[in-house]
Amino acid sequence: MRGMKALFMALVVSLFAVVACDGRAVQVLEMKELMRKSALVFAGRVKSVAPSGMTTELAYPTWKGAAFEWLKVEMEVIEPIKGVKKGEVVRTMLLSEKGERMIIFNPPGMVRPEVGRPYLCCLLPVADGEGYASITAPFDDDEGVFLLDRKDWVHEGATYYDDQGKEVSFREQNERNAALWNLVDGKGAILPAGAAAIRKKYAAEIGTPVPKESVIYLKWKKETGGDGWQWNVPADPKGKAKPRSGPVSK
Repeated sequence: MRGMKALFMALVVSLFAVVACDGRAVQVLEMKELMRKSALVFAGRVKSVAPSGMTTELAYPTWKGAAFEWLKVEMEVIEPIKGVKKGEVVRTMLLSEKGERMIIFNPPGMVRPEVGRPYLCCLLPVADGEGYASITAPFDDDEGVFLLDRKDWVHEGATYYDDQGKEVSFREQNERNAALWNLVDGKGAILPAGAAAIRKKYAAEIGTPVPKESVIYLKWKKETGGDGWQWNVPADPKGKAKPRSGPVSK
C-alpha cells in the first residue's frame, strides 16, 4: 500500500513539473487596450452555436494530438459600445476542441459559448472568411470575449489579488473587472448603465479607428527554426509577411 502511495505521489509531482515547465504567457489586455484595438465591442447574447467545419493546427508541446475547430456563433447586440448597432447579429468565430474533449495542459483560452448567455465581445475581423473573432484569438479567446456572470466570478474558492498582493473582491481587482461587474446584474440581465459608463469613460479609445491590417487568422501552421524553436504562423497570409503569434517553445 505504501509503495502504491509513493508511486501516486511521484506521478503527481511529475505532472506538476511538466505543467510548470510548459507554462505559457497569456495575452491579457487592459480595458483601454480592448476598446482601442477592437473593431467591434458590445454586450450581447448568443443566439446560436454551430460547428464551422474549419479546423486549425496550433503548435505547443502540451497540445500535441489535440484538434481544434472554429465554432460559428451568432451574437445579438444588446448594448453597443463600438462599431455596431443594437439588434445586429454578429457572426463570431470561437475556438473549440474538435471531437471528444481531452485533457490539455495549459490549453488555449477557449470560451465554450452557450445559447442565451451574455458576453462582452471585443472583436476583430477574420482575415480568411466572413465574420469576426476575439481580439486575442486563437490562443486566448477568453481574454477578448468574456462571459458576463457574477456567480461565476464569486463562486466558492474564487480568490483575487491586486497589484500589491492584497486579497480583494473581483470588481476591486482592476478596471476591467469593475467594468465587467457593472455590465450585468445577479440574474444575468445586461445593464444599460454599465455599457453607458464604458462608452463615456473610454470615449477616446472607442473613437480610435482600427488599422486595416488588424485581423485574426483562422488557419495556422507550425514553423520550426534551425535551433529547434517552434512557433505559429498563418497558414495562408495571402502573400504578406507571415506574423509569428502565440507561444514559442522548443
